Amino acid sequence: PSHNRSFNSTTVTSSPFRKYTAMSSGLPTALLGDYASATTITLFPPAIASSFWLTTILSTALFVALTAIFYLLFAGRLAEVLSKTKVSVPCGIGGGTKEIRIGRNIRKLIPSTGGNVWWQLFHRSVSDLSHGSEITAERVLRRKMTDIGRFSLRTQTERNPCIISFFLAFSNQKGKEAMTLHDLERVWRKRVMDKHERFRSRISDGDDGFFEVRDNPPFEVYARDVSHPKSHRVELSERIERYLTSSLNVRKRLWEVKLSTGPLGSSGAISECQIEGRNLRSSFDSETVALFRIHHALADGVSMSVALGDATDEADELNQRILSEIEKRKYNSSNKSVVQRIAMIVSLFVYYIFGGIKALTLQAWRSFTAFSPFDSIIANSQAAAGHRSTTWKVVGPMKDVKIVAKKISKSATLNDVSVAIVTGAIRRQLLEHQNKLQKPGNDDRQNEPVVIPSRVNVTIPVHLHGGVILPGESLGNKIGAFVATVPLVEKVSVSGPRKASNRLIDISKALKKSKSTPDYLIAWSMAKFVANFAPLWLAKWMMRNGNAKSVCVISNVKGFPFKVHWLGRPLESMCAFLPLPPGIPIGIVVTSYDGEIVFTVDADERVVPDADLFGDWMIDEFKALQEDNEIRLEKSD
Repeated sequence: PSHNRSFNSTTVTSSPFRKYTAMSSGLPTALLGDYASATTITLFPPAIASSFWLTTILSTALFVALTAIFYLLFAGRLAEVLSKTKVSVPCGIGGGTKEIRIGRNIRKLIPSTGGNVWWQLFHRSVSDLSHGSEITAERVLRRKMTDIGRFSLRTQTERNPCIISFFLAFSNQKGKEAMTLHDLERVWRKRVMDKHERFRSRISDGDDGFFEVRDNPPFEVYARDVSHPKSHRVELSERIERYLTSSLNVRKRLWEVKLSTGPLGSSGAISECQIEGRNLRSSFDSETVALFRIHHALADGVSMSVALGDATDEADELNQRILSEIEKRKYNSSNKSVVQRIAMIVSLFVYYIFGGIKALTLQAWRSFTAFSPFDSIIANSQAAAGHRSTTWKVVGPMKDVKIVAKKISKSATLNDVSVAIVTGAIRRQLLEHQNKLQKPGNDDRQNEPVVIPSRVNVTIPVHLHGGVILPGESLGNKIGAFVATVPLVEKVSVSGPRKASNRLIDISKALKKSKSTPDYLIAWSMAKFVANFAPLWLAKWMMRNGNAKSVCVISNVKGFPFKVHWLGRPLESMCAFLPLPPGIPIGIVVTSYDGEIVFTVDADERVVPDADLFGDWMIDEFKALQEDNEIRLEKSD
């Protein structure tokens, strides 16, 4: 009884403390075991409670489990509150105070997909119980942004926002209603927004490294009807230029679209050649143009192509083609002998180790010796900075372009031909600036002369998965880029034969040399590092100076191999425009659709005053390649 009275008067909170108290009080171990059993009988069965050490271990495990549950439920919300809370702190010897955020970087220590999600669900449930069916808070799911997406967000400038623009032009059948905003919502919400949560996302207010995914945002936030362009090509070009140069409130939305309907061919989105060649006026009398712009933080060009494919009536067929391509690659990879696999491993080792050293050395050399002939033109220009010049052209059937490439060189590709015709137009543009400067009476004759170098640097974006989104992967930014030094002037004289073909062969060799190194993977890895760890000024500096004074960016995006439809309405034309990276004056997108090769131009107006003329020079360069090889191509249907 005396022991019991003494023990009951003692407050014990933990097992070590109980042991220490028992030892200091001279208590028998049996009494300590009886107390442990008495205090844990409500939590554990008697068989377990009778063992002191087992009880201690299970109690500790239970405590850890409850702590983890609390962490998952409330830690994310606590981090959000702390990251937005400000306090005043003294500023040192000089006196005064400064407001700083508590836990400014605390979010990086707490999984956003834990606390935030569960807190939103808890808050939603409480709101529903308190206010019946009334919803007082929107459910928001936070997702981590891709590193390349964050890199594009951090490195954009006021004059060079990282925004992709493109238009889709549909033909409307006679006697039937044209596509409306309601039709667009039916297609885009069901087939794209519900499937890909990125199109329901916005950049988080508290941390630009995360998306906030919304449940069911109003479509009016993203889309609206506008008047149809009246002036052929001119007004549509002006709208595209505004889309490419104006900022987008990424805290509210990451994309938007404007829809307009008018007479067939009135906007210029569908060219007269396409209308006549397809005999569209016999069945269609109007067109609907959907002009999109999407921030690069949401997705790259390949991911956008996948999303557009999902929006079509032929989505199943397009997906089956992608799966077939993936299976083909898997078969080619698995159907190799042991010797071939060992040789492949060795070649990959050489490619990544020695190729990486070579790529870094070449890039350093290019950066130190880089020269852009457009620098002097931009410096001497009287035009205001920030204006763009845009156009879109159809080069011709894809089969004809491939015939030209293989006729000139067996190793030449469609990409090689694209670089050849673009650099040919760049040379013509430099000659135009040179002639303009030398005209009598020109006030700019005192300025630095325009120099036409023999070689220039160009930047080529590369998709890490070869332009394919693998099954189970979400949309994103899986792109790198490499810089290649290509010839601008032919080695032979101007009057020599096959000058265009000779330059294409040299360009093909230069691009093949650049592809032999993993420089695009190095660029991708560096962009990921800079996005997360480098200060903002360094990220912007690397974006501007990492292109080695490239005169242009040339992006090749695979389109659809056949004509597709949205709600039965045929898509006649689609064109995408590249956001100009800081420091590069010309951006070219080459894509294919329904067997045709189409390219777009987005250029600094000081460098390319007339984008339509620049596009004509590109077509002239392709015709020169045809004439060099005496190729007579059939007219496209």
